[in-house]
Amino acid sequence: MKLIFGTTNKRKTEDLQNIIDQMKLDIEVLSMEDIGWDRGEIEEYGTTVEENSLIKAQAILSFCQEHNIQYPIMTDDAGLFVEALNGNPGVYTARYADDELAENPNLPKHQCVIKLLRNMKDETNRKAKYRCCVTSMMPNGEYYQEIGESEGTIANDIIGELKKPYFYSIFILNDTTVSFNELTPEELQNTYRYNAIRKTLKKLK
Repeated sequence: MKLIFGTTNKRKTEDLQNIIDQMKLDIEVLSMEDIGWDRGEIEEYGTTVEENSLIKAQAILSFCQEHNIQYPIMTDDAGLFVEALNGNPGVYTARYADDELAENPNLPKHQCVIKLLRNMKDETNRKAKYRCCVTSMMPNGEYYQEIGESEGTIANDIIGELKKPYFYSIFILNDTTVSFNELTPEELQNTYRYNAIRKTLKKLK
């Protein structure tokens, strides 16, 4: 079986294929490039990760219907939700500091982390969670969604090596003392996004 994954990111496609192989499923992952996607970035105008994941799936389904492509589609959307900031950055996690960076291109690429820590400076409630929604859509338009969550806290400062995804450097998973970006690949396999993907694949098979 072939499965279209709603991304142009080669690493993400390979990552999903690795999960599938670990689960011993007979599924080949196709990226949007593999199906000839030529419509640029899909606008995510939803207010929840569920809405944004579905928006992406519906846009890809429309393209597939126009090009007579009959494969299931998988899309995901995720965000960091901080309790003291009323759930922000949430669905805007990937774009949290875009306005500041557009105004001043000389700011560091991890300006989003700087902004979040600044907004959390006087907060004693550091509770936060990563939340991911994975949508699986059939060629006939039927779909289902699965959620994965990882609860933790926001650190007072950057921990460990600063690398993408940048917020991982300040998110401490509950029952650990390290930041998300310090978790081993095996430990990451038990976090929010992987859990949602595995739940989806179990249904899809």
